Amino acid sequence: MNIESFIHQEADKCVKCGLCLPHCPTYLKTRNEADSPRGRIALLQGLVENALELSPQLSGHIDGCLSCRACEHACPSVVRFGQLMDAGRALIKEREGRSADHSRQARLTARLRGKGLPIPLLRLYQKSGMQWLARRSGILKRLGLERLDRYLPLLPRPAPWREVYGPVGDMRGSVALFTGCMGPFEQTSLEATASLLVQCGYRVHVPRAQVCCGALDQHEGNLDTARAMARSNINAFNALSIDAVIFTASGCGATLSEYQALAGQSFQTPVMDSTSFLQQMAWPSHITFTPLARRVAVHDPCTLTHVLRTQNSVYSLLALIPEIQLIPLPGNTFCCGAAGSTMISQPEMADTLLEDKIAALDALQPDILVTSNIGCGLHLAAGIREAGLAVEVMHPVALLERQVKGKDTRGKIQGK
Repeated sequence: MNIESFIHQEADKCVKCGLCLPHCPTYLKTRNEADSPRGRIALLQGLVENALELSPQLSGHIDGCLSCRACEHACPSVVRFGQLMDAGRALIKEREGRSADHSRQARLTARLRGKGLPIPLLRLYQKSGMQWLARRSGILKRLGLERLDRYLPLLPRPAPWREVYGPVGDMRGSVALFTGCMGPFEQTSLEATASLLVQCGYRVHVPRAQVCCGALDQHEGNLDTARAMARSNINAFNALSIDAVIFTASGCGATLSEYQALAGQSFQTPVMDSTSFLQQMAWPSHITFTPLARRVAVHDPCTLTHVLRTQNSVYSLLALIPEIQLIPLPGNTFCCGAAGSTMISQPEMADTLLEDKIAALDALQPDILVTSNIGCGLHLAAGIREAGLAVEVMHPVALLERQVKGKDTRGKIQGK
């Protein structure tokens, strides 16, 4: 089925009932029907039926969708809204003749999917004082790099992955870890996940042939590129004898879990969020956790809540830590504004939505904020820094691994 036929078929399912409106973050901020799910569907219907001409205003409303997919939960007609928006962006690119290589956002996407970010140079930029100087000189703003610099976390020293890590003690199973293109920014959570799995008796594979999950390209309408990435990952992981593919970033996981719809192929084994896998398994008796008498706010990423629907596993997993006080972040059903590359491409909306989260954190005053999505973590951490809040931002598995008793002698990944 071609793009126009898919849009026509899927859009026709929408009965314009409006039950999606209270769940759409962009509509609630703008109160513009064109920024609502049913409004965006109507625009795409008009476009494929040639009742509307393509214009910057029309494409702006489609590009403004966060792809949070909260509307899918509320839709009585089961419209596949996420796929519909991806197809709509692909159609708009096709009709505009837009290249995937022109914008700064697209160039960043290309670097990410090729794992081409110069991490050693970025670490030098941070460690040498150049970042401090660049921020105060105003040059970042003049070069249009201020937004990107805002999200740059303190990067750890790169540690190359081995392809296989053996289990400690009797082997209970074999899994593979998806690192994706954001691996350098997720090093702590990925290492924590691998460490816990190894200590729990799992052999952990980290296939070198894996590539970016394809989410960035998919949501920008570069569907052929996203499909090629999907097939590369499917081939890389299906070549292994494993029980599951484990991911730490819910945005990547949401894409991996829907490869069948994207590429017509899927993994031979379950694709699981690290918190879900660890929460469901039986923990060995030699692993215990140090008490943590702290208030920990839990941010539920949209992809974990509305696509994977496994957000409860975070609370169950962290409840293993004695004395911890877990508090859902108020407004968890609404997007924080990160939304993949939206925090860069749609800064005004991203920051407007972020303000709500920062206000909730300011009122809550937790010691730690955990989130299962790297993009959300970077976005929230930037807002927390700028607001001057004393809140540490972590992945839930990184927090759990930090509390393992005796982890200095048992908790490191062997050979890493």
